[in-house]
Amino acid sequence: HLSIRRQRQMCIRDSVKDAHFAVDELLGRARQTAFLVPGLALKITDERAAEPVEHAFKFDGGLVEFADFLAKDTPLTSTWRLSGSGAFTETIPVLNEQGNMESREVDRNCEVEVALRWGVGYETEVKSFVNIIATPKGGTHVAGFEQALLKTLRAQIDSVARKLKVGNDKIEKDDVFAGLTAVVSVRLAEPQFEGQTKEILGTPAVKNIVANVIAKALNERLNSTKRDDKAQSALLLEKIVAEMKSVSYTHLRAHETLMN
Repeated sequence: HLSIRRQRQMCIRDSVKDAHFAVDELLGRARQTAFLVPGLALKITDERAAEPVEHAFKFDGGLVEFADFLAKDTPLTSTWRLSGSGAFTETIPVLNEQGNMESREVDRNCEVEVALRWGVGYETEVKSFVNIIATPKGGTHVAGFEQALLKTLRAQIDSVARKLKVGNDKIEKDDVFAGLTAVVSVRLAEPQFEGQTKEILGTPAVKNIVANVIAKALNERLNSTKRDDKAQSALLLEKIVAEMKSVSYTHLRAHETLMN
């Protein structure tokens, strides 16, 4: 159990008495951290008013609860948790005994966890994190996630193309991501970031690790023989194909209008 109440009081009263906090931003950060660390309890007490207001955050469901919180539309599937890990070797500069820099290979491990669900709507929201640090501009972990999602679902749809009446159109990224809410999280030692703000993960090996983990876990889910899993998978594939046909029809009508 972690309490930040005493620490915050000391900071506000002793150091920056006149500071104005963006309360919503502070609460949002605490809520986000509690989602990313299942079981962690955070409490913030606002004592500026006559009656103190207490906010407590604790989510045992972790990323699954986070994705449910972010989702705004009616669910088409339940929220799926996909996880795994992969090892890689990285070359890093180190200082040797003579005080000179030299390259050395080190073994790394990357843990991957993703929670995702599709809804009946068309908006997409994907949030990504590295060691609970937000990466709003994505990076190699998001690239691997997107690659695996598109490739896996294309293959699934190809396997039942006749049944779904796919035709000659090709499934695109927008078709797959319509209605998707996802949280992508990776954990690894000494991640490489692009730029000073740490908004983009740059570690190259993470892309393939995430892609392999997601492809394996998603295929297992889509090929499950459980009745509920099969029903949800069928609904998802139908939605993606319907989205593809809708976009194709819109493009065709636009082309016909221009020709006329």
